[in-house]
Amino acid sequence: MTGSQEMEKEQREEQERIELIPDSNWENLQRFLKNLPSRIIHGFTNGLRSSGRRITASFHSARDFLREPGPRLRESYKELRRELDKLTAIQLAAVMISFTLFLILPLVSVIVFSFTDPNTGVPSLMHFINLFSDTNIWPWYYQAETGRWFFFANLRPIEYGTNTIIIQGWDLGAIINSIYVAILVTFFSVVLGVFLAFLVARYDYPGKSVIRTVLIFPILATPFVGAIGIKSFIGLNGFFNNLFYDTLHILPVQVQIEGLAAIIFVQSLSFFSLVYLNAYSSFMSIDPSLEEQAENLGATGPKLFRSVTLPLAMPGIQAGAILTFILSIEDLGTPIVFSEQQMATKTLAYQIFVSIATQAGTIDPKGPAIGIILLVFALIGFLTIRKYAGLRSYESGTKGGQWNPRVRRLRIRTSFMLYLILIPLLFFALIPQISVVILSFAGPWSTNSVLPDSWTLEHYSVLYAYPSVVNSINLTLIYGVVATVLIVFLGTSAAYIISRKDIPGKTALDLLVTSPIALPGIVIATGYFTLFFGTPIFPLDAPAFLIIMSYTIRKFPFTVRAAYAGLQSTPVVLEEASQNLGATKNQTFAKITMPLIGVNVLAGSLLSFVYSVSEVSTSLILGSLGRDQAPMTFWTKEVLESHSASYSGPSSAACLGVLMMALQMAVITVTNKILGARSSAMTGI
Repeated sequence: MTGSQEMEKEQREEQERIELIPDSNWENLQRFLKNLPSRIIHGFTNGLRSSGRRITASFHSARDFLREPGPRLRESYKELRRELDKLTAIQLAAVMISFTLFLILPLVSVIVFSFTDPNTGVPSLMHFINLFSDTNIWPWYYQAETGRWFFFANLRPIEYGTNTIIIQGWDLGAIINSIYVAILVTFFSVVLGVFLAFLVARYDYPGKSVIRTVLIFPILATPFVGAIGIKSFIGLNGFFNNLFYDTLHILPVQVQIEGLAAIIFVQSLSFFSLVYLNAYSSFMSIDPSLEEQAENLGATGPKLFRSVTLPLAMPGIQAGAILTFILSIEDLGTPIVFSEQQMATKTLAYQIFVSIATQAGTIDPKGPAIGIILLVFALIGFLTIRKYAGLRSYESGTKGGQWNPRVRRLRIRTSFMLYLILIPLLFFALIPQISVVILSFAGPWSTNSVLPDSWTLEHYSVLYAYPSVVNSINLTLIYGVVATVLIVFLGTSAAYIISRKDIPGKTALDLLVTSPIALPGIVIATGYFTLFFGTPIFPLDAPAFLIIMSYTIRKFPFTVRAAYAGLQSTPVVLEEASQNLGATKNQTFAKITMPLIGVNVLAGSLLSFVYSVSEVSTSLILGSLGRDQAPMTFWTKEVLESHSASYSGPSSAACLGVLMMALQMAVITVTNKILGARSSAMTGI
């Protein structure tokens, strides 16, 4: 053996010895942080490629169909005749008519409006050219007269005063602002949600059931409601500064969060529970034998989590993260609460809102054009979600219930140390809810006082003393009930067809009925204006019908998901046995199928109801044209912005938020008990 060969042999042996040395926690953390940016970029580019392949495949399929439509239509007709009975045909027709009228056509109307010159009626890119000439939307501006480019942006995220620090974020125009805000919100939500989901799913300690219930609370308040309380919490004379600067003297200066930074703060605390619920469901459905095999091969502790547990749970985590990104970028409520700060208004959703929220019902063409941009982001995100979490993901989730998940019992001392971390973390996570409740009971509040000088129930008079507000509460409940009845009928029908019938286009139907959870409500509402305004469906000052239909379509996926879960866990042989004994398909569906999935349908319908009554974007836009028929969220905005003596501004608005949270708390607690480990259905994905 030569000297070089001996050297190579020694190097290989040394490398093998290095590989046998277990990684330290610090090395694992360093490696994770180092690779995190590339993983995010890699995941995003993979999502774009996947979406591009899906769109290309759909285009080619449509092109092939148009070349020879006859044979395919005949074959599809035969399959439909074979699979569809009278009841199923009625169900399918009802679902397709509803989604065509109140989802597909409004979105098509927005697209047509955006690409049409209003003066000539011919296709045009004029609206988009004007859009990218607006420095509130896009920071780069080209001046043809001088041939120069100008850059309008605020790149100072932090402003320093004599004894204050104002954190506001970068202002790069509405498009870039919305993207980077959504990315940061998603990052913080994933970190917080996955950490808490793992603690709840994999460890047993005293009070765990209470912790699990408390972690559902952040999903109660929409960002709109949470922002009302947080605004007073993080203000210059809010709870945070009064406690840590004026009272405890921990901070050397006062810290104020406003603008886009405030939006990031509010949305992160409001949306992390979406990641938590899906991550928890994923951790609970992992086959324990896979982790046990990895342990037998030497993977323990952080290495086991990084190499086995986390990859197995990643589909649910990624689905929750993408949904968080979509909901962040379309959030309208938070920018409205902070709208007196100019930077907070430079988001895509707010720019659409101000372009169409007028009493005359006129639409600035800029709004639909921005809506197209928002719709593109949402569709890319939704198609990426479909890669990881479609309706059929319930099959693996159901099988996951056949084994007991790995749970480690913590000792008393360890549990005590865990609570030292959990209690401050839970307080931080529940800031939106806590701050709203405190604000609703707050009396006079001294400038430097941590808590109000006195407490009062006076603000709650808004719930009964003002006819417009009382009427809006009653209307909201009526709208929610009517929408829920429609959702139950249409949702169970769609779930039954997807689960039990092998019809042409079933995948497309599956895609259609789950898409509303990710499509921006503000774009759908814009489509209602461009398509229906001035017609009998949407007369001036009478938006009630479209409000109900918007709730029905937008909250449809919750019931579909829950009903499909019940059908997947219900043996088909029970329905076949019923028909063999002489029952018709209609009788079997009514007396066998529905009772068997009744609990799941109940859970899904409760979720659809509670999310309907807290809907923000469509309620604000449609309600702006008919105040007498506007729902509670619209009047919450009116009360918040009121400068009259009738209401007490933020405190009265907080009371309406507390009412909404109480209703949601009751409903979501019940559905959480019903759905159990399948809690990802609560997010609708």
